[in-house]
Amino acid sequence: MADTDTIFVLSKVDVIDCAREMGIPEEAITDDILAQVKKGVEWGLECWADVVKEAINMALKS
Repeated sequence: MADTDTIFVLSKVDVIDCAREMGIPEEAITDDILAQVKKGVEWGLECWADVVKEAINMALKS
């Protein structure tokens, strides 16, 4: 059964997969790089509530 309390999660594996798609080897994704990526994603999601509201509107229209 899926965990319906969690809406969205990014893991280290997700970051490594993205790096591979960019041609970057897994070994380049150190703990320091992961920490910097986390900060960047947190900054990029500052307006997460707006995104969620738009997703709710879209879901209700379909």
